[in-house]
Amino acid sequence: MSKRALTSVILALVFAVGAVYAWQVAATDGSELLFDSGWWLVFAAPLVGIFAAGLTRREDPRIEGDKVLRHDGAAILEHWTHGIGTMMLLVTGIALGFLFVPRLVSSGTWTWAMMNLHFVFVVMFLFGTFYYGANTLLSAHRFKEHLPTKDFWEYTKNHYGHLLGVKSCTMPPEDKYFESEKMAYILALASTVLIIVTGLLKALAHVVDMPAGLMGATTLVHDVSTIAMLAFFLAHVFFAAILPMSWPVLKSMFTGYVSVEQAKKEHAGWYKRLTKTGDAPE
Repeated sequence: MSKRALTSVILALVFAVGAVYAWQVAATDGSELLFDSGWWLVFAAPLVGIFAAGLTRREDPRIEGDKVLRHDGAAILEHWTHGIGTMMLLVTGIALGFLFVPRLVSSGTWTWAMMNLHFVFVVMFLFGTFYYGANTLLSAHRFKEHLPTKDFWEYTKNHYGHLLGVKSCTMPPEDKYFESEKMAYILALASTVLIIVTGLLKALAHVVDMPAGLMGATTLVHDVSTIAMLAFFLAHVFFAAILPMSWPVLKSMFTGYVSVEQAKKEHAGWYKRLTKTGDAPE
């Protein structure tokens, strides 16, 4: 078994056991709220993510014969821990209700179960997000390649005009990430930061008394940020997993690789950059 597969299996088992435990303690008499008894895990998860990033040796994209390494093992790990954590936090958060979203669970057991599952995936989300954040700080060029450029409007107009069959539009030489993806990244980044800051304050309120006014504002910002994250998440799933044209890149989130043909066709700017830096064979 490869190192990547072994890491995935271990993490999947850890969080599966955590989810089962969260459900069991909610179903027993004298239910235990994990935000009360295991609050320290919420604050330990970011530290574990940062520590893991310090031990990680990253691999830059490179061309290997007829395929291109697009995502190394660290990118895959941070993507799926952050992504699955986000998905499950949205599911459990919606079940518990917030802002104008009605509560879907009413009984004590189901409410406590959703709260405890929310706790488990808070830990996963924080680990994945801080692992990504620390990796990005250690290699700033990975952050820069997510940011929109001055070509944002022209590239996006021509890209989607080309897909819709507009004759005057041609596929622009997109980089590793499309310019439209980079704009969406700004929304995801802002909502993630707000959710983490307000979420940590809400977790801290289980340990120490917090001013009611502060917690009211914290909950409002947390809920509004959740709406923004939900909008990003649904759009991301549609464009990155449901549309057939996205499937080659989706596959690379498991294998790490896209074909050279795919890189030339969809990411000509990135492919050109790879060849210029000497990562391509002569």
